[in-house]
Amino acid sequence: MVTLRSSTSHLVLTLAATCVHLAAWANEEPSAPPRTLMRLPGWIESLGEDQARPAVESGIGIGTPAPIGALEPQPADRRGVARPVADWSATPPGAAPTVMPVAAPATPAPAASSSPASSFRRWITERVATLPKPTEPASPADAASPAEVEQPIAESQPSVTAPVAVTPDEMPTLSIDPASFRGALPGRTTREEIEKDWGVGEAFTRPDGTSGLAWAIEPFERVEVTLADDVVEAISIKLAEPVVVADLARQLEIADLRTVAVRDEQDTRIGEVYPERGVILSVEPGTTNATAILIEPLDPDSFVLRAEEEIEKCSAYAVADLQYAIQIDPQHIRAHRLLLAMTSDQGKWTQALQLAEAAGRLDSEDVWTKLKHAGVLLALDRPQEARVVLDRLATLPNTSPLVVAQAARLSGRIHLAQKKPDEQKAVEQFAEAIRRASPLLTKRSPALQAAAREVILDAHLGTALAIAKGTWQQKSRVIPKWISRADVVVKEFEGDDLERQVLELQLCRGALAASAGSTEAIEPLPWVKRLLELRDQMGDGIADPWRRRQIDWDVGQGLADALTAAQKRGDATDMLDNATLTAAYLERGAEHRELTAAERKSLGELMFRIGIMHSLQRGDHATAVTWFDRAIPLWDTNDRFERDGDLGRLGESYVSMAISYWQVARREDAVTLSRRGVDLMVAAVDKSQLEERALAVAYGNLATMYAEQGDDQQSKNYAEMASRAEATGTIR
Repeated sequence: MVTLRSSTSHLVLTLAATCVHLAAWANEEPSAPPRTLMRLPGWIESLGEDQARPAVESGIGIGTPAPIGALEPQPADRRGVARPVADWSATPPGAAPTVMPVAAPATPAPAASSSPASSFRRWITERVATLPKPTEPASPADAASPAEVEQPIAESQPSVTAPVAVTPDEMPTLSIDPASFRGALPGRTTREEIEKDWGVGEAFTRPDGTSGLAWAIEPFERVEVTLADDVVEAISIKLAEPVVVADLARQLEIADLRTVAVRDEQDTRIGEVYPERGVILSVEPGTTNATAILIEPLDPDSFVLRAEEEIEKCSAYAVADLQYAIQIDPQHIRAHRLLLAMTSDQGKWTQALQLAEAAGRLDSEDVWTKLKHAGVLLALDRPQEARVVLDRLATLPNTSPLVVAQAARLSGRIHLAQKKPDEQKAVEQFAEAIRRASPLLTKRSPALQAAAREVILDAHLGTALAIAKGTWQQKSRVIPKWISRADVVVKEFEGDDLERQVLELQLCRGALAASAGSTEAIEPLPWVKRLLELRDQMGDGIADPWRRRQIDWDVGQGLADALTAAQKRGDATDMLDNATLTAAYLERGAEHRELTAAERKSLGELMFRIGIMHSLQRGDHATAVTWFDRAIPLWDTNDRFERDGDLGRLGESYVSMAISYWQVARREDAVTLSRRGVDLMVAAVDKSQLEERALAVAYGNLATMYAEQGDDQQSKNYAEMASRAEATGTIR
């Protein structure tokens, strides 16, 4: 047996054959195969270390930072606090998704030295149970303390209860079947055809100008057919006596369909619509009795009306209705706008962009569409295009103060998202947004107040983030003040609990983003607790599985920022458990999202990091490859690495993953990954983004793999290439 070790003794691999020393290939053929090493890049080996060095930020601003007074928010209400203080031990465990991979038990690695559990670890321990196998439902179990867990612990990783879907999880299919009456179908049957079947009717003309024919047909009191260009437009059937709506629906075999109520100005129900059939039951106001049946061609407005009522209850149904409304009327602007808002919330960016462009063509001066269009482009990491759309908005006449505030807020976000962020201009734009939106909080319209409040909250959080990421002085004093003022905006809200929770979720995410932006910002731990508690509260009141996944995605993003903040502060304690919980939320939240290239990159990096920690800290390659299997599809064909100049790191990551695949006997995968990694690293060297010497690790690992497979010539070739690369130490 030959033992292959990483250069820092983090990784031990046992291969059942002989290998060849790399340097020997460069000089002569060895007579006997000595020991060799299969190595990891140094930066990847550091991922498995228990502690990290804190990042150091300069206390002096670079460039021309604004005076500290200019960055401070207006005095906050005394109820505002800089950092919430929470009693972790008093918080009950809650629900979260279960999506962590399980692998067969691996050979135990030496147990790590025990250390006191951090507050975050105690929180994790309280809220998790034994990890179930993927094919088995989650079942609660007592979590073992860190000292009692034997390494590796592939069968006892943190797990939590997944949300239970009580409404359709996938896109429902509408049962479209337009209703007819005695063979007459609105929109198709002609006057000649209906008179041939029903006989000559009595002509009538209504005060609104519509005209048609009427018949006395048993058992109904009267049947009227409205005509347009001698084609049946609608059929109105007046009942001889009122019938309970539910009973009539059963008689018409439409009781199983979703309906939507038609209401008058006093919010009294006057009708019940069945959009898939084109049927409207006229309801006697104040009762549940139907007095007439109206049959019309399928109307997009009825689908949109039902979607508006379904949006908060079941996103899947609402999306299906809006999509069908656009299908039968591609010019329906309201359907486009509603579906644009929903797809944006759900992270379906390609569809959202198409809808934004279509809505823009239907109404080129609609300010809401332009704001949404710019927001979608920003989410797709196209800030320059978002800026162009926003500039067009500024040219429109009679723009309301709310739109000006929303545009300023979005402009601030664009400044932060640019390839070269301009934090100074971002702060200026956020300040303008706050100035414009603040007076709107006193308006009588609840909708206007809500929109203004959301702008003010986001502008405060955006300012904190800009200061955290920029070159400002006294960050540790100013950032907490902006977060505190944002907290006051949420605390002062006196409306619906769900609306308040949405604002608080935005607050927690913004606070954690600022914490990740600078070591001088607020500490992340209290906000992590508040975020997880909030998720539990929201989960209890939301049945829509799509909406719950949106919340899980937001929670996962917040936890990812918390991981970054902890890493910057040099706190890598319990990083594996924390990262695993973060991945669980993100994977659950991503189920119905269309991840952007940046999101796929970052989520893949998280899963890669988890896999590396399993392999380095615990020697558990079986679990490691389950995480790598999830990371690789997120990275393949992802052009974000090339745009960010990270092809070299991507290649080194593939080379590192290949070691675990080799250890679990997935050797073809290991060789394929190694070769792919080499190709990427060579491309990075050609672009002067990677030292040529870095290729020595990849070439050396391939030499070892080919030697083990008995391909001595390939092994020799790669060993010679490794020796040459090791000797260069320069950039091409």
